[in-house]
Amino acid sequence: MSAQRLHVLGEARYALLRSFRRDGSPVLTPVWFALDGDTLVFRTKIGPKTRRLASRPDVELTACDYRGRPRHDATTVAGRATILSGGEAESANATLHRRYGWQWNVIPMIPIPGVTNVHRDLSLRDKLRRTMTRSLWPDSVIVRVAPADA
Repeated sequence: MSAQRLHVLGEARYALLRSFRRDGSPVLTPVWFALDGDTLVFRTKIGPKTRRLASRPDVELTACDYRGRPRHDATTVAGRATILSGGEAESANATLHRRYGWQWNVIPMIPIPGVTNVHRDLSLRDKLRRTMTRSLWPDSVIVRVAPADA
């Protein structure tokens, strides 16, 4: 994933993340992302996706719509995922917040037809609290994807 191809992907609002199970079968997930220098970052809930990325960090990204349908002009780019922690994760979360603004914390709390809402089990109080925070949520991580050719 050259820097130029990464920046073409950066013009999209969503990216279709293709991660791989241990047996090699792909799992497709649309994600919100931001460019952070020569890398791409996204937030995800701790769970199956983070376990997949920890055991097999090679991924592919394609520009898509909010339901994960690839754009007709999209190019697939390959990268290597790393789960961030501490200050790096908070810095990347701030980058994502700057890109998506108020939507960054609000949209994941709203049920959207055709989209899996991973926060559906939170109480209304917790949902409201999360919409007001700028820090990384306790059940989430930030993932950095570096170019495969780096």
